[in-house]
Amino acid sequence: MSIEVIGLKENLRLLARINPALSKEIRAEFRKLAKPAVDEIERMKPSRAGFPEGFQHGGRTGANAVKKVRINFNTRRARNRNLAQGAQYETIGTIRIQSADVATAIADMAGKVGNVQMSGRSRAYPGRPAGHALNGQGNYLIRALNKYGRPSRFMWPGAERGLNETEREFVEVAKRVEYEINKELMKIGSSANEIRSLQRRR
Repeated sequence: MSIEVIGLKENLRLLARINPALSKEIRAEFRKLAKPAVDEIERMKPSRAGFPEGFQHGGRTGANAVKKVRINFNTRRARNRNLAQGAQYETIGTIRIQSADVATAIADMAGKVGNVQMSGRSRAYPGRPAGHALNGQGNYLIRALNKYGRPSRFMWPGAERGLNETEREFVEVAKRVEYEINKELMKIGSSANEIRSLQRRR
């Protein structure tokens, strides 16, 4: 599920510059609204012991490295290659709910592409400079994971369920950001549009 509010990325960035304390408060409100989605994803995803056998190890892709899903914000300006194409900000989500470990990401999406190699070798990786032999072992993993559903198994459906009742609240907080910016800028005799215009020239 995605909730789109035009200008939110830019507004959050601007608010952080003119009133950092209020910016922190607003972000806490957004985190509170997103928490039901995180809780639902955590409920749906396997426990460490519930991950299939192929995940039961201590490496970076193993169940022992599983962490809680996190909420983070991205308000950074576009990278140079995107600026050259006219972008002002990165197009990735402003408020993101994402897995914080490799095992969860793999378990959520494994089998999405649908092509499991039956021969050849994998790419090189630490400890295996020549990779490992491919013999269709991914099929077993995908079948084991499919008891949790098809990709996406828990990240997307968990977010949809958790955010189902909060879309209006997200929009209302986003509107408050715009209101608070204009209120702050009235104190210094500028408008949000004027400040944004100056930011874009930098």
